[in-house]
Amino acid sequence: MQYYPLFLDITSYKCLVLGAGAVARRKIDTLIKANPMEIVVIDPFLSEFDFITEFQKEYGYEVNVTYFQREFEENDLENIRLAFAATNNSTVNGDFIKLCKEKNIFCNVIEGAKRGDFIVPAHLDFESLLIAVSTSGVSPAFTRALKEDLGFYVARGYVPFLRLLRLLRPLILEYVAESKRTNIFRALVARDFREEIMALLELRKMGEIRRKLATVLPETVIARINDKELFMKK
Repeated sequence: MQYYPLFLDITSYKCLVLGAGAVARRKIDTLIKANPMEIVVIDPFLSEFDFITEFQKEYGYEVNVTYFQREFEENDLENIRLAFAATNNSTVNGDFIKLCKEKNIFCNVIEGAKRGDFIVPAHLDFESLLIAVSTSGVSPAFTRALKEDLGFYVARGYVPFLRLLRLLRPLILEYVAESKRTNIFRALVARDFREEIMALLELRKMGEIRRKLATVLPETVIARINDKELFMKK
């Protein structure tokens, strides 16, 4: 295993992106979705207005970052937890990476996985389900193809099923005795059971879904399932 798989909670992180071009903006878009405490962007060539205009054109929403149109300075790394070298200048990226390593700051670099500390894998984000996909640099094209395949199957079956589990969990915790919960949670995700439920969810056959769930769950839980919330589009 070339990389250690890890999901980071960066809500308390201050992150820095060096560069404001198209690749940098793609990194920023992904960062924003993880809600970091602050994103600092530094680029000497692109004005803040042009950066914001391009970002909104590409991603459809206004970006909220701390932007500096100037050269990078070493003290910019103060309190930074996560950094991205995203310029088109290999020397600038190299100097930036060196400083990050000296300060024990994890740094991603767009030029190649081996230059940085971590890679940002292709990912699928469906409500409560986050799937990361990587071929460790062997074939980015295959990574994209695999992401497309997974996205198709996950969206059709697993996302609605996970939505159902999210609705059921608090009800089970409230209305089922603690001694019975573990067996119920396991029964709900058993292969034959979940495959049948997923097929019924795709067809939106709520009556049959309730009858199937009744083989595992008490009526006190079944009666409180919100059909509208289950089938609402996210």
